[in-house]
Amino acid sequence: MSDETRKDGVVPENGDSEQKDLPHPEEVLPRDHETYTPQGGGSGTGSGPIKDVAAAVGSPVSVAKLESGAQPDSDAVTLPQVGPEAATAEALGLTVEDGGAAGAGGVPERPEVSSFRLLMTLGVAGMLAGAFLVFVFLWSNPRIQAYQARVMREAVTEVLKGPERFESIFLLDGELIAQVPEGVDTLDLEKVFLGYDASGNPMGFAITHARFGFQDFVRVIFGYDPQAKRVLGMKVLEHKETPGLGTKIEEEPFVSEFNGVDAPIEGVKPDRNTGAPNQVDMITSVTISSRAVIRTINERIEQLGDLLEAYEIPTGARAADLARAPGGGEER
Repeated sequence: MSDETRKDGVVPENGDSEQKDLPHPEEVLPRDHETYTPQGGGSGTGSGPIKDVAAAVGSPVSVAKLESGAQPDSDAVTLPQVGPEAATAEALGLTVEDGGAAGAGGVPERPEVSSFRLLMTLGVAGMLAGAFLVFVFLWSNPRIQAYQARVMREAVTEVLKGPERFESIFLLDGELIAQVPEGVDTLDLEKVFLGYDASGNPMGFAITHARFGFQDFVRVIFGYDPQAKRVLGMKVLEHKETPGLGTKIEEEPFVSEFNGVDAPIEGVKPDRNTGAPNQVDMITSVTISSRAVIRTINERIEQLGDLLEAYEIPTGARAADLARAPGGGEER
């Protein structure tokens, strides 16, 4: 095909001499004023300012007038141009009516919240949370204390081998007393429990103590007869030893080892027990926890042994008065 044919727009078909007329490129391609973009960047997306433009309804003359700065024809329709910020706000449901006055790009500006309002909100929330915590404490504390008292009563009864009753003896200023002075809170004092049989005779003292074991403190309660210097029984109250292994210190047959054993207690391996009245078989592979229980009992007996032995146990009418007095009788 010759250059002249390309320029004239005449293309031969199958080598025929006949030629068909094709439209000139200038008639097919759009003109510049027809490819106008509102963003003002030529034929691409552009980056110019966003503005309302007139959509030509009839002739492209309306667009030409708009480009020249003239007012659009009366038959032109104005199309609102929406920026990306306004489109995002519309997608989120934030309109000028909902969010207040619109800012740049049509995005509504949120009203500023005062610091006083924020402080008031936080203050009210804190007061409500505090009131709820106080209510929970007042509701639960009596129940917790009642449960702890019940657990202690059962433990005292177990280690003293079923006393008819028992009373609290308080340790104050290095002395054991059955009645505390006025104004002294008994909850802040250390105490032991003195048990009596059905005839009113003392059976022994129930004593609590704690010592560090393998992982944490091991707290035990044990019955003790200071006159015979003999342990009556033992029970583990609290511990955090290894489950399935260290927990054997609160199970049989280890617990029964302390029934009637002489003090101070000596812990030995089962194959080395000579049958001495003060020997206790330790648990194989749990020697640290076993030794912690034995040392806890021996340590407390060493601390209070002389006081317990010298304590004058009331008898007769005085014993009955103490049983009815505050701080006497069963554990409160």
